[in-house]
Parts: sequence; structure tokens; C-alpha cells
Amino acid sequence: MNRALAVGLDGMTLDLLHRLAAGGVMPTAAALLESGPCAELVAPLPEISSTSWASFLTGVNPARHGVFGFVDLLPGGYDTFYADARTLAAPTMWEVAARAGLRTACLNVPGTYPAPILHGALVSGFVAPRLSRAVFPPRLADTLSALDYELDMEIGDVAADPHAFLARAVRALRARVRGFEAVLGRDGAEPDWDLGVAVITETDRVQHFLWGPLDDPGHPLHDAVVDFYREVDAALARLVALVDDEDALFLVSDHGFGPATCQFALNGWLREGGWLAPAQITPRLTDLDARSQAFALDPARVYLHRKSRFPSGSLSDEDADAVRDEIADELRALRRDGTRIGPDVDGPPVFDAVETAAQVYSGPLLERGADLLATPALGVQPRGTWAPAATVGTDVFTGTHTRGNAIFHARGADRDRFPARVDMTDVAPTLLGALGVDAPDMDGRAADTGRRAQRTTGGTA
Repeated sequence: MNRALAVGLDGMTLDLLHRLAAGGVMPTAAALLESGPCAELVAPLPEISSTSWASFLTGVNPARHGVFGFVDLLPGGYDTFYADARTLAAPTMWEVAARAGLRTACLNVPGTYPAPILHGALVSGFVAPRLSRAVFPPRLADTLSALDYELDMEIGDVAADPHAFLARAVRALRARVRGFEAVLGRDGAEPDWDLGVAVITETDRVQHFLWGPLDDPGHPLHDAVVDFYREVDAALARLVALVDDEDALFLVSDHGFGPATCQFALNGWLREGGWLAPAQITPRLTDLDARSQAFALDPARVYLHRKSRFPSGSLSDEDADAVRDEIADELRALRRDGTRIGPDVDGPPVFDAVETAAQVYSGPLLERGADLLATPALGVQPRGTWAPAATVGTDVFTGTHTRGNAIFHARGADRDRFPARVDMTDVAPTLLGALGVDAPDMDGRAADTGRRAQRTTGGTA
């Protein structure tokens, strides 16, 4: 076994992959599923790309890698920032591999902008505003530009013209694979990498906007959406062709997916409960003062307005803990019926779990996280919108993330030894283990594939 390649299918679910494979839509995926086991992967909380891909890269939980959401709070105040590669506070897979003398090609993993200097090559995934700062080595910018590579697909007005949206997704996907081939090597060129990661993100984009048609065979757009997955399978086939039979090959997604039948604005709900001052008083997060006891950030992270943490904080730590428990109990009591949400509604819970940070995370950055993290029930899309028009409603999204039902497949692995369920933190040590590199400092542990490269040169993590 010489190399290891992980192909990321952003947002792909275990159910969907098996369904499309069995239905003949994704024959390449079907062949891979025949070749080895596919475990259910569980994403970290919150179940969004930024936190999950950060755990993928580092093998640790958010309280160690420092990425708690797409948008996070700067310490000591109310200003926010977008998490990116500079946010990562734990060693990445490419750093661990480099210590063993191995080169990494890391392509389109979200949260890797600006492109760091590494022993290998990197093309940043979203959010990546400038191609010139999204690649290492810098010469890759010209290579990708010549291939019409898109850092992220153009969304446009999906509702007005869903077919044009799908065409844009296919265009971006085809260009992405051309870029992957250029970096990973093709046509007999000797690959200059040992560990490869190539993430397809167009699946996530399509599922957010067109999960309804995808999940409904009777929908007028169903066949057009399914055709998009034929393109995904063709892309997968081209990536599989870049590795030899003796190389390790994995499929991975960062979270699952499901229907989004209602959006629930947590800050609107906190205002209704009197924990957050009205929008007229706090039109922005930076306007928060002592009249507020709590606020939320996307997607379902609740922060208590502690004096010990925020300059205008209103609560002692003891009082904050009491308010935290009160809010947690109220969130657990919420039920829904369609887009009606409340404690007296006759229906299933809005949240599957409401947990404190200490119940979810462990590590030196624990206090940077939220006080409460809520896991939404299937169909619910929680939002941290600051001044929502309505607390409960719908929007253009018909699909949203789930924490479970993601995928981790290992080609050629022993089905009897491979686990049925893995945590995202297990992926990095598994990929490195396939190259004979140990990663004992990671939270996760290598899944038993029954195969392991033996290396006599280089160090270990």
C-alpha cells in the first residue's frame, strides 16, 4: 500500500448513497460499497461543515481545534469573525504526515483558506474569496484558472430557475475534478503526494436547495436532480482512477442531511422569553447590554451573558448557570406541528438533545464555546439570525444538516473488523494509519481496516 486518498462527498448520507448505488445512478459508488464496508459517521456539534471538517483535519473536538462554527466570537467582546485555516489550534493531518516525511495534497476542504505553506499542495475550500491566496504552491493559481476552476459554485436564483442552478452545479463539479486531476496527477504522471484529500462540495449545495425534489420521486424536478448524481458518480470514477488497487481509498462526508420543513430562529425565541432584549434595543450583537441574559449564534449555540466573559455581561457565573438550565429545560420542552412550535403543541420534540459545552467538548478551549448546544430534530433548521422577521418559518432551503447518517467507507477493509459507527475524529488517525503513521495525540482512534502500510523511514506523530 503506497498512498491513501480520501474523497469527500459533502453532505452525503448513508441512506442516499446506498439508494443511488442500488438504483444504478452511481455505479462507481456501488462498486466501492461492494469492495468494503461503509460505516455511519457522526459529526461533531454543531453539525455544520466548519466544525466537522476541522475535526476531520485534526482528529480532535472543537475544544481542542478551536472552530465552533462558521462565525465565532473574538475573545473578550461581541465582535465576530469567520473561522478559517488560521483558527485551527491543533496539528492538521498534513503536519502529522510531514513529520513522517510524507507529502499531502489537500483539495477543497472547507475552512482551509488562506492556503498555508505545507509539505505538498493545497487548494482551499469555501469560504475562499481569492484564488491567489487559496493555493499552495502559488503556481497552482495559473493552472486552475486555465481549467476554469471555481472556488465555489454560483448559487443564483434557485427558485426562479432550478435547472440553471443544476447546470451551474455540474459546471463547477466538472471543473473541480479537472483541477483535482491536475494536482493529483493523471495520464501516467508520477503523483507527488502520499496522502490525498479531495472534497466535492456541490452535493451539499444541491441538497440544501433541492432536497425536497431529490427525496420525492414524484416531484417534477426529481429526475433532473438524480441526473446531477450521475455526474457526481462520474467525478468519483475519475478520482478512483487516480489511485492503484493497492492504495487505500476512503469516502467520507462531513454530516448527514435531511428535510428542512421549518426554520427556527433562536434569537427570536430568546426575545419572546425575555432572555434577550428586543430588537429595537439590540439591533446588532455589538449593542448587547445588561438588559440581556442570553443570545445565540448559528445554528443553535446559546451563550449566557456572563460578567466574567462579556464587557456588558449581566449575570454572575452562578446566576448564568441557573439561567442556562432554565433555557435548556424550555428548549427540551418545545414541540412542533408543521411550522407551529411551542411547549403545548401536540407533536414531536424540536430538539433531539440540549447539552452543555462540558457535556459535548473537552479541551483547553472549552470556555470559548457556547454554554448550550442544541441538536435539532429531523426537519428542523435552527438559525442564529439576529433580528428575524419571524421566529418560525420557511425559506428557500428544503434540506438541512443532520449529525448522524454521514458516511465513512474504506475500500477493501475487513467488514468483520470495521466499526458500524465512527466519530469524525476517528477519520484522521484512520487515514494516517493506512500510511503507517500513528497519531496518539488525537481524540479519535484509527478504525480497524485490516490493512496497514509498513514504513521503515520517517517519524511518527
